[in-house]
Amino acid sequence: MKNRVLDIDMDFFLNDIAHGFMVRPGERLDGKEFYPWEETTFRRFLENQCLLSPVNRIKGRIIKDHHEAFFFWKELVEEGKITIPFEVTHVDAHSDTGTGDSGWVYIVKELNNFPIEERLQKLDFSRVNLVNYLSFAMSCGWVSNVDFILHPNWSNDLSWIHQKDCSDSSNSFQLKAFDPHIKTSILGDATKKEELRPSHVDPVIPYTLTEVDDFLPTKSFDYLVFCQSPGYTPQSADYMLEVIKDYVDLI
Repeated sequence: MKNRVLDIDMDFFLNDIAHGFMVRPGERLDGKEFYPWEETTFRRFLENQCLLSPVNRIKGRIIKDHHEAFFFWKELVEEGKITIPFEVTHVDAHSDTGTGDSGWVYIVKELNNFPIEERLQKLDFSRVNLVNYLSFAMSCGWVSNVDFILHPNWSNDLSWIHQKDCSDSSNSFQLKAFDPHIKTSILGDATKKEELRPSHVDPVIPYTLTEVDDFLPTKSFDYLVFCQSPGYTPQSADYMLEVIKDYVDLI
């Protein structure tokens, strides 16, 4: 049976979604414009929809920035605490698949030209950040499938180049490698994606897009990551950092 990882970002529990251009380094969001769920609603979601319990706590970690999830998973893999590939349920206002930076270029032109089993050793960890860490986890062969739980105001920010056939209609990721000498401008042109010919494709990783009201898992999770994302949340949301401790056995 595959391990199941619950990956939660605190920005999911806001009335609206902050995008990268709204974020100022070292500052929090305006609490009058962005405000969090009430505590009772937040706890109800954790218990009824995430199957978390203060009596039977889940093992996990509370992190500040979301790319720390990658390094937590790396720790679990290297210590033999989790079996790869594992399932990821991603409760977040963003997909974190790499549309907000150039990490995808490094993945498709450099990293993925190595065999999957060698990529972690070859990886330049400075490339892993809070907007792309999930793509790096998939590139390393850690992920079998992803369930994206959608914020009500979610807009599609899935990285098209990492999807099977570079198409949203595939409902699958399939990371690729391209000739390192190919022009990045060609790779980044969505109007030419049907012309792209990768030199290698990874195994397919199915994904689902689940509306929050339809998120009703029938099986519990093995590990939890809960991320503060201070640049994408107001200070008024920080109460959740204390609440989540009622449900997590921190490791």
